[in-house]
Amino acid sequence: MNREKIVLLVDDIPEYLDTMELNLPDGCRAVRAVSALKARTAADDEKLSVAVIDIRLSDSDTGNREGMELLKWLREHHPATVVVMISAYREFDYAAESLTLGAEFFLRKPIQPEEFRETVKKAFNKSGGGESIL
Repeated sequence: MNREKIVLLVDDIPEYLDTMELNLPDGCRAVRAVSALKARTAADDEKLSVAVIDIRLSDSDTGNREGMELLKWLREHHPATVVVMISAYREFDYAAESLTLGAEFFLRKPIQPEEFRETVKKAFNKSGGGESIL
C-alpha cells in the first residue's frame, strides 16, 4: 500500500511557498508552514515523506538558526522524513552544516522550477514513501 506523497513546505515568505507549491511534482500534496512552530505541528499531524525548509524563517532570526533547529528537530522526532534545505545565502557553510545535520539535499534560492521539481522527486524516491514518481 502506497503512502500519500505529502511534502512540508516551510518558509516565512508566502510568495516562496506559492512558488514551491506550484512546482511540486504531480501527485504531491503540500502542507505549508510560515514558522518553525507551525512546521513542528504539521510534522506531528501529518505523515510526511519530504520537508523543504528555508534556513532563515523570520526577520528576527539574525543568526539564521531557525531552519537548522527545525532540521535537527525533524531528525530527532521524524527521522524518516527526507529533508531538502533551501537558502538565498551563498555561503558554503550553510550547505555544509545542513548536510552534516542530516539534510539530504540543499538548493539555493531563487528556486529554479525544474531543479526544484527533480530534487523533490529524488527526495520522495529516497523516502520510500509510495511508488517512484520519476
